[in-house]
Amino acid sequence: MTKHGPGGVGKLGHLGQSDLVTLLAAAIKRMEGWVPGSVSYRNNNPGNLRPLPGGWPGQVGVDSGGYAVFDSVASGEAALDRQIQLNINRGLTLEEFFAGKPGVYAGFAPAADRNQPNVYAANVASWPGIDPSVPLASLVGSGAADTYQAGGQASDTGETPPSDESPGDELNPVIVGLVAAGAALLWAALHKG
Repeated sequence: MTKHGPGGVGKLGHLGQSDLVTLLAAAIKRMEGWVPGSVSYRNNNPGNLRPLPGGWPGQVGVDSGGYAVFDSVASGEAALDRQIQLNINRGLTLEEFFAGKPGVYAGFAPAADRNQPNVYAANVASWPGIDPSVPLASLVGSGAADTYQAGGQASDTGETPPSDESPGDELNPVIVGLVAAGAALLWAALHKG
């Protein structure tokens, strides 16, 4: 699979931030085992997100394992999308997204919680073909890191309210087609049964 990013063929530079968020959310959902009966599925929480102080929008509780429970799949997906957008804007790589970055972010799946963040990052990166060591903001059109600054304060475990997204450069139709095909394959794999 072609790796995207600096030095790689097929850089995702013509994708909007929302396209990258969609790809990463589908890969995280897959990594978290989104299938009927799973913890993430029962909790309407495709990212197995932990609760925020004060709760995520749509959060209705916390399960016995400490994961947020959402009122709907849409609320859980929106929370995951917000966390991904926030981490893109923090300038994180996928390795830092999952392991953490001192002084910036505690990590989505840190080793301190008995996770294997390097394995998580490698798997999530491999499905859409992203280099896990490249800052995610560099994979989207110009200004991506500035599209999510308005409103709210970011914290290590929190999210930032969304702002208007500026699409940046015109989308490359070949890349859009590949993204759509990849998303369809991920959706089909996740909804097999």
